[in-house]
Amino acid sequence: MNYAKCFIVVAGAWLPALGGFAQDVLTKRNGDELQVKVTKVSADEVEYKKWANPDGPSYVVPKAEVFMIKYQNGDKDVFDPAPAAKPAEAPAAPSAPVKATPAADNAALIEEFNRVDEALFAAQKANRKGKKACEWIGTIAVTKGSVLSSDEIQVSFFNEEKSSYDTPYDYKGEASGVNDFNEKFCVKILNKTSQTLYIDKANSFRIEPDGNYHVYYNAQQTTVNQGGATGGGVNLGAVTGALGIGGVVNTLAGGVSVGGKSDHAVSTTYADQRVVAIPPHGTMVLSKDEDILIQEGGFLSGNTHKMISFSEDFKNASIPQLQKGEYKAFDETSSPATKRYMLTYSADPEFKSAKQLEFSLYVKEVAGVGTKIKPEIWTTLDKALEKLSGQKDFSTKSILVGNLF
Repeated sequence: MNYAKCFIVVAGAWLPALGGFAQDVLTKRNGDELQVKVTKVSADEVEYKKWANPDGPSYVVPKAEVFMIKYQNGDKDVFDPAPAAKPAEAPAAPSAPVKATPAADNAALIEEFNRVDEALFAAQKANRKGKKACEWIGTIAVTKGSVLSSDEIQVSFFNEEKSSYDTPYDYKGEASGVNDFNEKFCVKILNKTSQTLYIDKANSFRIEPDGNYHVYYNAQQTTVNQGGATGGGVNLGAVTGALGIGGVVNTLAGGVSVGGKSDHAVSTTYADQRVVAIPPHGTMVLSKDEDILIQEGGFLSGNTHKMISFSEDFKNASIPQLQKGEYKAFDETSSPATKRYMLTYSADPEFKSAKQLEFSLYVKEVAGVGTKIKPEIWTTLDKALEKLSGQKDFSTKSILVGNLF
C-alpha cells in the first residue's frame, strides 16, 4: 500500500475544510452572502473587509440590511429587522363639545328667576280700560330643562339701557329722530372657577322657533375713515374669513391706520373677537347694543351710526292683542314666544375639549300699555316701569321686554 499517496489525499481533503472555516459569512436580507472578515459591529452599522483582500479597504453596510453573521469560530449573530418608522401623528382634532350638566344650585336659580312679581303689574291691572293697547310690556322666564349654572359658569340676565339721547340709533344703525326704549336685555356669563375660561362666540347661538338662528361671532370687519382727506377710502362691512382658534385669542383691532392720500386721514378698523377670555371669577356680557360713529352730520341731519353688536329682545313675539291694562300669563308650552341659547366654552384656549351649555327663555306674562299711536309712544315703556312698579333706572326685579302690536 502506498502510504505516502494516501496521506496526500487525506491532507488534500482536510486542508480545504480548514480554509473554509477561517472566514466570516455575512448574509444580507436580500439573500446575498459575503465572504468577509467582520471588524466592527455598531448599533447601526457592520464594518468588514473582504476575505480575499484582508489588507484592503474597509466596507460598511447598514445593520438594518444584515440578516445574520456566521463567524469563523461557529458563533452566529442574527439581527432583528429595524422597526418600521411610525407615521407622523396628525394634531389631535378638537373633540365635539359635551353637554354641560347642571350644578347643584341650577334648579333653585331657575325657580327664583321664574317667580312672578305680583306687584309689577298691579297698578296696570287696576286701571284696565276697554280700549286696545298699542304696546305690550312683559317679563321672561327660563324653561325647566335649562342649565343656567354648571360647575364652571353661571348665566344671568339684566335689562339693557336705552340708547344715549345724543346718539340714538335703530337696528339699521342709522340716525333716529327719537330716543326709544329698546325693551332689550343682555346675557351675562360668570366664571365660577379659579382659572381662565374661554367662550367661543362662533359656536354660540340663539335659535328661534322657526329654525332661524343668530351666531354671536361677527365675521365682518368695519373700517371707518375719519378726517377730510380725499382718497382715504371707507370700507364698511368688509367680510373677512371666519378666524380659526389655533390657540390665539383674537383681539380688537382699534386704531389701525390703513393710509390715505392726506396725512390728516386716519382709518380705524373694528373687528369682533371670536374667542373671549373670562378671568377667574370674572364676568362678560355675551352681546349688547354697541354702535360706532361713521359720519358726523349737521345740526339738522344728525350723526350716522353703524351697529356692530346687538343685545337680546322679543320684538318678533306674536303677542295676542290686549286691551289697556289687560294681563295674561303663560307657561313654557303656551307662551307665544321662545328663544333657545347654546353657549360653547372651554378651559383650554385650543378648545381640544369643550362644553356646551343650553337654556331657553320664553315670555311669561304680558300687559297692555298705551291706547293710541303718537310720538310719545317711544317713552311709554320708560314711564310704565316707574309707574307700574316703582322701579327706576332699570333696576328691575324681573327682566322686562315689550314692543308694539
